[in-house]
Amino acid sequence: MNSTTPQTPFLGVAYYPEAWDEAEISHDIDMMKKAGIRCVRMAEFAWSMMEPEPDCFSFAWLHRVIDRLAEAGIFVVLGTPTATPPIWLSQMDPEVMVLGPQHIRMRHGGRRHCCSNHPLYRARSLRIVEAMAKEFGADPQVIGWQIDNEINAADCRCDFCLRGFRQFLRKKYGTIDALNRAWNTRLFSQTYKDFDQIPLPEYGWHNPHIRLERILFDSATQSDFVGAQIDLLKRYTSAPIGTDTMPVNRIDYETLTAKCDIMQYNHYDRPQDLHIQRFWFDFIRPQKLLPFWNTETSACWNGSDQTEQSVRPYGFCRINSWLPVAFGGDANMYWLWRTHRAGHEMTHGALLSACGRPLHIFDEVRRVADEFAKCAPFLCGTRVVSQVGVHFTSLAWNMWETQPQVKGFVYAPALYDRIYAPIAAAGIRPDVIGAKKDLCGYKLLFSCLLPCLEEGDLPARIESWVRAGGVWVVGPMTDIRNACGAQYTHAPYGMLEHLTGARQAYECPDREGQIVFRWTDGTPFAGGTHYELFEPDPDGLAAVSEGYPTLIGKSVLLRKKVGRGVVYLLGTLPSAADMQKIVAMAARDAGVATLHTEGKVAVVPREGEAGRGLIVLECAGEEGAVDIGQTMTDMLTGKAYAGRVVLAPYDLLVLRAE
Repeated sequence: MNSTTPQTPFLGVAYYPEAWDEAEISHDIDMMKKAGIRCVRMAEFAWSMMEPEPDCFSFAWLHRVIDRLAEAGIFVVLGTPTATPPIWLSQMDPEVMVLGPQHIRMRHGGRRHCCSNHPLYRARSLRIVEAMAKEFGADPQVIGWQIDNEINAADCRCDFCLRGFRQFLRKKYGTIDALNRAWNTRLFSQTYKDFDQIPLPEYGWHNPHIRLERILFDSATQSDFVGAQIDLLKRYTSAPIGTDTMPVNRIDYETLTAKCDIMQYNHYDRPQDLHIQRFWFDFIRPQKLLPFWNTETSACWNGSDQTEQSVRPYGFCRINSWLPVAFGGDANMYWLWRTHRAGHEMTHGALLSACGRPLHIFDEVRRVADEFAKCAPFLCGTRVVSQVGVHFTSLAWNMWETQPQVKGFVYAPALYDRIYAPIAAAGIRPDVIGAKKDLCGYKLLFSCLLPCLEEGDLPARIESWVRAGGVWVVGPMTDIRNACGAQYTHAPYGMLEHLTGARQAYECPDREGQIVFRWTDGTPFAGGTHYELFEPDPDGLAAVSEGYPTLIGKSVLLRKKVGRGVVYLLGTLPSAADMQKIVAMAARDAGVATLHTEGKVAVVPREGEAGRGLIVLECAGEEGAVDIGQTMTDMLTGKAYAGRVVLAPYDLLVLRAE
């Protein structure tokens, strides 16, 4: 980063000076200083202001704003404006617009409504990005760049997308015969004679493999669009570049952000959902080696043309602002600074009203800024440490979207509720990782609800890691599909039986609770959703005790020694209590320390040159607790704590070990 980058962590806001008279800027900047705002994001939607006519660039207004912010010591992140092209571009060629469902073409007036595969849109996008880069790339006040805005798959059906999709399939499968074999197209008389016969899946009962490949094509397309902008920007700037992501995994973030210097992340939550962000921050943090920026979150309520939420309780804004920083981020930025006076999203909460008056959370934001400054030496001198990985892949997300397997099953909530939450309840701070992540440094790995392991050399890397001493908790519904989403024919799994020596006896759905299980000590074991039952095994930990006669005695949980490591083979989604038992056993095997927590408390271990300690946050607006063991001192209050510590709703402790 620039040597002039603001001291981290810092608060920022999204600012849209193009929507206001310049006379308002002085008031805005004065109020930003009072709130402790150190950075603004600008220009992400201002293409028509910067290029009002083709190749007629107008940057003087933006220079004036940046210069006035510089005088106030406020830094800038610039967004490339490619999500909101000007009307002259759509008039040049109306076909730059996305061709949506039922082949209805989108019209000018929204955002992200142009097709990223259209050559004119691509060319004009790179033209404005290069003009911005030449103008501001060397400006020391610009400490970062954001590519586009919340990039996503447009699901366009235009001719450029159709040709691109067919070329994507040619490259992947090589021959049409290979594609037909992989997709089993003899079924339903779907056999294709040539790649040029393959349609874009649109509606009806399309083959699940063509629907999966379409999603993967969209992901690759958007990654290429982002990558092209990054390549161009890097010719002119050394400031870090990212693209603001959202809490979805449909687009492969490992690929999308491969060329990025920094992760950027946006989220908006109701009080009852905030605790789920523990999962997403654990997912965002390991994506890049550098700290991340939380580029958007609401300071109070969400809204567009109508308010969607109520006033949040006092303390919510503080904890929401602290979460990304506690979890390893360098910044928290609010959307937005000042409520729009007209146009889109006028009811969204902000720090100032449209008439420039502070909203009720203004002082709470100021408190956060002061706390960040007070704890900055510790936060900057430590990092989040984790010895535990939890797999969460884009390929799994998209396979479950195209073939959910069990009615009502949704990947991310199931992984969070049944796997991640029990891990967090043990005071473990995991890294939520993709398939490409190096396993070195992890002692314990959870690969659950991961239908396909065939991503690169992942199976070989996992086997090598386990044999070297790793502890792997794997299943259910894992390793059951190949790379295109088809089932194996040599065995129910790709590698699990070969690796562990276990043998699956039956696979059964049971949404009514007909199958009853017990641990080997006779206590009840509760599973759900789906069952993979193994032949009785001396390494079994739980088995069927009641139900269909041929199922009784079959194992649902095995603990197998593999080399110097251990594999826990899980055949169902356990209850939270039973999963906590499994987590405790696996953690002991792996030598991973645990802490007892109560409620939805986040425990974030940090260590580094500035010492070691824990940041503890109550995330659900209800009383919680954690047993921290040794004596630690809260850096915010100077109070010493040891043993069981009770946290009030939305409480926060920044604890440094003695």
